[in-house]
Amino acid sequence: MPAVVSEARIEVNDRVVFDGTLDPAENAQYILTSKDAVKTGENALSVQVKTGENALSVQVKTGDVAVSVDYPELEFASPEEGLTATQRKALQQTLQPFIGTDPDKHLFPGVALLVARQGKVLYSAGQGMAQYQLMNSVRLHSLASPRKVTADTVFDLASVTKVVSTTAAVMQLVSEHRLSLDDTLGDLLPGFSQTDKAGITVQQLLTHRSGLWEWQPLWLHKRQSRDSVFAWLASLPRRYGIAEKRAYSDIGFMLLGRIVEQISKMPLNDYVYTFVHQPLGMNSTRYLPPESWLDNIAATSQGNPYEQHMVSSSTPYPVVENPPFERTFDGYRDYTLTGEANDGNAWYALEGVAGHAGLFSALPDLAIYCQTLLNGGGYGNAMLTGPETLAAFLNTPYDTGQALGFWRYEDGEGRESFGHAGFTGTQLMFRPDDGLIVIMLTNRQHNGLRQDGTYPSVKPAWQAILSVVDSFW
Repeated sequence: MPAVVSEARIEVNDRVVFDGTLDPAENAQYILTSKDAVKTGENALSVQVKTGENALSVQVKTGDVAVSVDYPELEFASPEEGLTATQRKALQQTLQPFIGTDPDKHLFPGVALLVARQGKVLYSAGQGMAQYQLMNSVRLHSLASPRKVTADTVFDLASVTKVVSTTAAVMQLVSEHRLSLDDTLGDLLPGFSQTDKAGITVQQLLTHRSGLWEWQPLWLHKRQSRDSVFAWLASLPRRYGIAEKRAYSDIGFMLLGRIVEQISKMPLNDYVYTFVHQPLGMNSTRYLPPESWLDNIAATSQGNPYEQHMVSSSTPYPVVENPPFERTFDGYRDYTLTGEANDGNAWYALEGVAGHAGLFSALPDLAIYCQTLLNGGGYGNAMLTGPETLAAFLNTPYDTGQALGFWRYEDGEGRESFGHAGFTGTQLMFRPDDGLIVIMLTNRQHNGLRQDGTYPSVKPAWQAILSVVDSFW
């Protein structure tokens, strides 16, 4: 039976943009574009625009007409819409004092910063160096031609992985009803069913209320494969009671990554690449980035001196010796890390793919991810999650500063924002109230440890940037 030719009338903001027939035999469709807008050049199908809500009306006269509306996509602001030269200079000058190569005087050698608001990218630029030194097993030496940070430089996200990879995947599975926030470890991971961790829920893992240890050097317990790491975690007793307190746990997010693998029957990196990042157009986001990316990836530390000290000193977390073992490991890296996950558990124990760390990305992709969340769960013609699921993930069931995966912040005006930070010196946030996105990526570890054996905190630079950004509006 031949398909029926349909007739339809389409109005955008009370203006007729189409009135005619759509013939399925010719795969006919009418695609609304920006020329159909009638309010100050804004895309009339955006969920939120400066001039308010927009209305779409479709009148079906005969036959069947399917209607779909893409989610808003980020655009670079025009000169009239963007920041002034003075404002751009203010951002650059705010960061400049923090940039340098002395870890006791400076916070990082390089930084990439993006600011977007109401769907427009207002600022995206790099400052400083992505790499200026190189260590091999013999010595550390300076590069004759240091690599500069650009707006497209790829960074090791460290714990920002928790929200851009694992939380995104879990949110999608919940939205598709393949996973529930009330599901327990005992039901989801067979090896945990007869342990003291069996009753931990997905929601408790996402909010760091699981009672699990914050961290352990899992590479010391690895035997042949990643499976042996999770077997040891199943045997590791909880540190706290379930839901007793918030204890920020890398281990909890490793298990969330494992849950994604168990449900999808795919490695975590393959799942998020196929169903999260690629559909959204995040083409510079990857676990285990290919060798062809290396010249565009910011370098992190020279080996893993900080984590080696964590093991030898049992600080800041006691190392559990259950069963007793030698704290020796002959696999520590002795070279500058570029394109390899800096995190020891992600790299040594879980082979570069983990729920808590290991993802690499750049400003444009992270901005897409944040805009997806501001859009209510979609970007362009791709949907990551439904709005009801997203709302649940931005809820704070236990602690006001901890949503599901995301950290929650509140400024002096009562505006809430969400985001996360990473150990390598990465930060992102998005603010639903005014559609603000701020992303700051640094390579703070590349300068090495300070005299006190720690890396400098990037928090002063982050707070300074947020203060300057808020002064613009």
